[in-house]
Amino acid sequence: MKETIYFISMTTENALCVLQRIASVFSRHRINIEQMNVFETANKGVSHFSLVLHSNEEKIQKVVKQLDKVIEVMDITISNRIQMSDVAKETEKMKTLKAVA
Repeated sequence: MKETIYFISMTTENALCVLQRIASVFSRHRINIEQMNVFETANKGVSHFSLVLHSNEEKIQKVVKQLDKVIEVMDITISNRIQMSDVAKETEKMKTLKAVA
């Protein structure tokens, strides 16, 4: 299975322990959250999560379905995905450009 970098956006109620519930879903599926950014939106009591994860399509689809069942989660979308092979190609291009310069 190919590893892919996923960018997930979620809108949640700003409630006690919501972060714990979200993190436990990833923990159960043994997915590490590489990066997370959380902020309160203009609507008081509503937070926005931006997550960056490394995983495969099957695990991510399961996690998204389970996160959608968390009561406080209002909306969840996979905003972008990048294949690890594409990242390796871009890294190699950057190394080549630096060597030429």
